[in-house]
Amino acid sequence: MNKLYYFIVLFASSLIYSCNSENKDTSKENVAAIIDKAMPTIKCYAYMFDSDTVSLSIKNEGTIVTGNLVYNYQQKDKNVGTINGIMEGNMLIAYYTFMSEGVKSVRQVAFKLEGNNFVEGYGNSYLQNDSMKFTKIDSLQFNKNTDLVEVPCR
Repeated sequence: MNKLYYFIVLFASSLIYSCNSENKDTSKENVAAIIDKAMPTIKCYAYMFDSDTVSLSIKNEGTIVTGNLVYNYQQKDKNVGTINGIMEGNMLIAYYTFMSEGVKSVRQVAFKLEGNNFVEGYGNSYLQNDSMKFTKIDSLQFNKNTDLVEVPCR
């Protein structure tokens, strides 16, 4: 029994030691990767054609995305607002809270990341709790004619 006792103590000690001694990689590359994951990423995108513009600036913190979105189409009211949403794979699904004609509105927006560009999704929507929501996210149509190209942030 004495040998069994020493074996159990030795086994438990080695198990505890191995659990507490993680492999800590302090190389420059690993430290940079950890910092990149911890730091929010800020990127800007824009669509411009004639006098129509759409600008999107986003800040990623993991899968959480916040930012600003502005639609400025000729002969339509300018919409200026914020987005709050998530990145699911290459898809940004967010709520856009904006002002138009002095009225605050909320609607769901979707953008698909294709390469370095975002393409906005369109589809049927319905009103729920004073917000417009897409009926089916997976059936959205993406109009490549209005690609938001990555641009330097100001």
